[in-house]
Amino acid sequence: MKTPVYIPILRLRQEEKKVLTSFDFGEDIYPYVEIFKEFERLPPKPKPGAKAKKAREPKRFPDVYLPTLRSINSDKVFVDLPVHLKLSTKMKKEVIEFLRGVIGNRQVRTDYLLSLSPLSDKIIPVISTYAQRTGEPNSIRIQEADLRSTFGILAFRTSELTFFNDISQIAAIAQKDDYLFVDLEDYNPMVQEELEMIEDMLDHLKTFDKCNVVLIRSAIQNTIKNFELDHGACLSIVDNSLMNVFENFAAGSFADYAGIKKDPVTDGGGISPGFIFYDAVENRFYGFKGSEARELEDFEYIIVPDVIGSDAASRMQSSRLDYLGAENKGWQIIENIERGRESGKSQAKFKRISMEHYLHCIKMKILSGYFLP
Repeated sequence: MKTPVYIPILRLRQEEKKVLTSFDFGEDIYPYVEIFKEFERLPPKPKPGAKAKKAREPKRFPDVYLPTLRSINSDKVFVDLPVHLKLSTKMKKEVIEFLRGVIGNRQVRTDYLLSLSPLSDKIIPVISTYAQRTGEPNSIRIQEADLRSTFGILAFRTSELTFFNDISQIAAIAQKDDYLFVDLEDYNPMVQEELEMIEDMLDHLKTFDKCNVVLIRSAIQNTIKNFELDHGACLSIVDNSLMNVFENFAAGSFADYAGIKKDPVTDGGGISPGFIFYDAVENRFYGFKGSEARELEDFEYIIVPDVIGSDAASRMQSSRLDYLGAENKGWQIIENIERGRESGKSQAKFKRISMEHYLHCIKMKILSGYFLP
């Protein structure tokens, strides 16, 4: 079975859904979807004074998510109900309820994954330990036993905190087509001081041969704020070098958050026009922000013109690879905004632009042979 080069992780919000259902991932990219609530959208509240309508049967979890997962243009899709996602008081009520009531209970979470069995040939469910949540021993083995007969391929996710406890279970049950996701979190293996913190874990991977290994790292820290961006300047604190070094650490694939910050799934703040633009030639990111007034119009009148006129855009247009061609939906949206064909007054839309652009650029790199030995 073919192993993907790249695995983008998308937390299933509305803009991520648009990307997932429109992008052609091809055979070298398998998306990884994190589901963190029961419904994609809550039903609208009845308007005051409106006549009461007959109550509809609430949709079940598989009825909500199977159509979306089925429509993703990829051979396989990793599906995770993220045990590692930390609770926050800034999360919406429905997210907290799902994290506690579904994800917080191993058996309930397993039942939810099993409810997606109509797509068992496409879905690869992700298993994580419950040691840090409930203290349950051997929870990885138990989940594997519950899911294996339904899903032919499974994935396991671990990180530095629980790695050595997890790996002993995973090594005993993993099959050759399974996947081991190792989340580097904020550790950067290209920085010596940080490498030393995870060196034992990475060294152990060199002897691990039970299944495919994938390294995860979010290049763009969540602490970066739009209003703090240096307009038009390179984000020097962003290191996207994992794609160039993952094979040095015995991994066959790399994963990140599709060119955006790792979403904490909390309620958004106020309007703060900003855009982080990936330069595929330099493999670096550039920041663009609006005015001090922080108006949505800043996207149309400041950010879009300056992105189009940037050195990063010029480099990609001059590249032999088709980074900014017609297949790049993110770039097409930018050009449509510049030409007045669609509105740019949407902070969420620029999140989609970032993802579409980044995914297209990585796909172009793959097709060009960039990742071949």
